[in-house]
Amino acid sequence: MRTGRLVVVCLICAALTGCQALEQFLNPTPEQHVSRVALDSLPKPDPAKKKVVTVYEFKNKTGDLKRLTVTNGMTEMLISALVKTGHFRVVDRAALDQILAEKQLQSTGMATGDAGKKKLIGAGYIFAGAVTELSEKDSAGLNVSRTVNLGFKTVTARVAVDLRVTDAATGEILAAIPVAKTVRKTGMNAGYKGVGGNTTISNALDLAIRETLDQAVFEVVKQFGAK
Repeated sequence: MRTGRLVVVCLICAALTGCQALEQFLNPTPEQHVSRVALDSLPKPDPAKKKVVTVYEFKNKTGDLKRLTVTNGMTEMLISALVKTGHFRVVDRAALDQILAEKQLQSTGMATGDAGKKKLIGAGYIFAGAVTELSEKDSAGLNVSRTVNLGFKTVTARVAVDLRVTDAATGEILAAIPVAKTVRKTGMNAGYKGVGGNTTISNALDLAIRETLDQAVFEVVKQFGAK
């Protein structure tokens, strides 16, 4: 009896700590651990051809208000990915109020600096989009204990976005880029039998989000990058 309990405790500890060896055993394919979109394969940017762009916040069109925080995070992730490619000069419009407040402080002499004398850089392109799908489903798994829900489940996550590139001068939509990615990963599942709140430890949704945004950035660079 003690041996059985010890096994259960060890398995719970492994689930809570995200045992790397177990993770690799359940998901041996490398592509299941990292984004399969190779942004490193993009051509090197020509500094003289970099375009100034800004990114507006993604709209949540999934109908799931609980996912608003995730959607906002995707906007930040897209901005970071665009900057890292080196193909664009990205200007921040989300912090416009704070920027204007600082410029006002400096222009009135209440703060040092010459930011108040300079104009903001105008964006040539506006990147804006909508998240149209953001789902995560568990499949039936394998339980290894009779006293608690402890075992494995495969999580299927799917993310879809529609990204639009708009000419800031004319308002013309230059490109509409739909991207969707599905990621399946097996993770630990833990909880007490007869009690709600089971938890499945899997980063399938995180990977699906990353792959979707990486693919969107890949397509944008191919069409509008500094080449």
